[in-house]
Amino acid sequence: MSETDLQERIWTALAAHPVYMVSLIGEDGIKTRPMAGEIDRDRHRILFVTHRHTGIIGEALRSPSISIAISHEDRNFYAAVACTASEIHDRQLLGRIWTPMASAWFPHGPDDPDATLLALTPVSAEIWDGPSSSVLVAFKLATARILGRTPDLGVNATIDMR
Repeated sequence: MSETDLQERIWTALAAHPVYMVSLIGEDGIKTRPMAGEIDRDRHRILFVTHRHTGIIGEALRSPSISIAISHEDRNFYAAVACTASEIHDRQLLGRIWTPMASAWFPHGPDDPDATLLALTPVSAEIWDGPSSSVLVAFKLATARILGRTPDLGVNATIDMR
């Protein structure tokens, strides 16, 4: 599978499940939180509506490492996507990606002065992409054991996402 194909698998996986586990290094160590994101493929980024006052903006901009974890167990596909972070001050864009879920945290809507956009831009990704059939996995494990080989359970690769 080519690097372009693997990049497309990452973007497809991100689009399929728009709530991600976002990890960064904060003052107190590694912090991980679920965040709902909006894919912006044209600009190669994932956008998150968040509060200015919660600290994630400052932590993300200061963090030497920020990543998104993807887990599609039914497809035996997993990825860790390393990103860069930026804050976007664009009320029109905020209004375009606004969702009813965002309204639960921002009762004044997209004009809420505490609402802002966090953009994560993928830089690289490590993926694990294996067969989704448990029967096929069992067959490959058994065959490898009989032949005394390491089982071929798919692709593990680090790819450039830029």
